[in-house]
Amino acid sequence: MRSKQRILFGCYAMVLAIIGDYLLGYGTLGTSSDPEAYMGISWNVAPDWRYAVSSILGFLSAAMFAYAATELMKVMDERLELKDSGLYKIFKIANWGGILYFAFIHIGICILPVVFNAGMEATGDIPAAVAMTIRVLKSEAIPLILGFLVCDLLVTIGWIGMVLKGMLPVKKIFFLCCPVFGMLFGQLLNLISEGLDSGTESLGWLALYLVCALSLTGEKETKQ
Repeated sequence: MRSKQRILFGCYAMVLAIIGDYLLGYGTLGTSSDPEAYMGISWNVAPDWRYAVSSILGFLSAAMFAYAATELMKVMDERLELKDSGLYKIFKIANWGGILYFAFIHIGICILPVVFNAGMEATGDIPAAVAMTIRVLKSEAIPLILGFLVCDLLVTIGWIGMVLKGMLPVKKIFFLCCPVFGMLFGQLLNLISEGLDSGTESLGWLALYLVCALSLTGEKETKQ
């Protein structure tokens, strides 16, 4: 396949991730001013199959993303000759980290609502089920935070820097096509309906890989 087709696998991967994100996040938790809401949050029991499917999609997404990231790094190394750039090194670290993080984040976070469901089934008490969930979350918090910093934040810094410095053959407005801006866009969607931001982090990655596929690969490239 051509480089463009290979890099587009990153977009296909993120489509799966977005589906998994919504299965995981939409309709489960939400801020609420209802006096009966515990800790200001509405806690909803969603079927466990949603989290099982989300985990599977996360692993498939990670495999497809690995294929696309390998090709994108090759294009940036050899065709654009960016290997000596500090911004590119940051960008590269974030992409390699994403291969593992995208699989872990789905399975790691999917455990939390399953624990909550189990707690509700066993006790029927929201505070008890929430306490069980928070206890599991504490054991996962550090890798989740590190994953965000290494992947989403670093790729955003590297991407914005390379675009604004003219190191990539893309229009400067495309610096917006990155995970952090996707997450900010998600906060606007939450004003419409709580939970609509679930897939916007992955949407930012999708936009980034789409721009790369369309802009960094030539029309006359030969099949490899």
